[in-house]
Amino acid sequence: MKIPLILLLSTSALSAAEPKHVLFLAGTNSHAWGQHKHLAGSTLLCEALRETPGITAEVVTAWPDAADLTKADTLVIYADGWQAHPANDKLAELEAFMNSGKGLVALHWATGIQAANPESKDQQEDPRRKQWRELMGADFEAYYAISNFWKADFAGPSEHPVSRGVKPFSLYDECYFHLRESSDAKIDRLWKVQPPAETIEAGLSPYRGNDAARASLHERKEEQYVAWTFPRPKGGRAFGFTGGHFHWSWAKDGARKLVLNGILWSAGGEVPAKGLESKTPDAKRMLAGLPDKNPGWTEATLQKALDQAAKGEVFSWLDFTDKPLPE
Repeated sequence: MKIPLILLLSTSALSAAEPKHVLFLAGTNSHAWGQHKHLAGSTLLCEALRETPGITAEVVTAWPDAADLTKADTLVIYADGWQAHPANDKLAELEAFMNSGKGLVALHWATGIQAANPESKDQQEDPRRKQWRELMGADFEAYYAISNFWKADFAGPSEHPVSRGVKPFSLYDECYFHLRESSDAKIDRLWKVQPPAETIEAGLSPYRGNDAARASLHERKEEQYVAWTFPRPKGGRAFGFTGGHFHWSWAKDGARKLVLNGILWSAGGEVPAKGLESKTPDAKRMLAGLPDKNPGWTEATLQKALDQAAKGEVFSWLDFTDKPLPE
């Protein structure tokens, strides 16, 4: 079999460079079947990264000690956020880590830190949130950002290296949007998306409705984003992706490649021209390592659902959290 020269050169360049070490911090599992399964998801992404020569990766489930953190070129946090965020009392340590040129990645709820005053309905000037924005560039801020389930069409890629090799795709997930951005530095928004108007509900709530989001989406018709990069002025690179509520999202090639590219970029690596390649996980692989009682899903029925989702069809995973998938 002939290997395209450009792919051969890209892979060789990566393996010839100094190896990049990725450290995943997987938070406690939460939510229902197949949702917020941080250890299973981190393990899957970790294995996908290891398919590329020149990248090493490991997963831990507790905050890393100084020695482990020093070895890492980037830290990937996939965990519950806000009050459960593992970095709530570690921001000074993360700041020093990034000041040394290291990377930081936050996935799904981990994109939002807990406010110092979580009862406040206006958290823009909250000191902990400001500190988090100085690290990540953007924040899933309570009473400002929006969380709901919808089909995100990733149809307009940016020219950023993180988008290399990622073809347009659709993802049904709980992709947060209308994030609070850093006022001191500019983020790079990747793959602008247009959420349906109904994703924002009436009234004020911590994550489903607020006037600022309604003005942005309903009145000004502004495009939103659910993935971004942040070349931090004080050192280090950050990448955020707000999808990943469903474990099954990692079977989507476009979403997985986007995140793998983002992780490598955050570590200071050069993303290959075709992006980081990884095998599409089948139903057997997706079911491996899930901690909850299986509500009757089989490999055959899950593979059928994954194939539907791969074609861009909406498969409502929420409807089957406590019962078998359709035959």
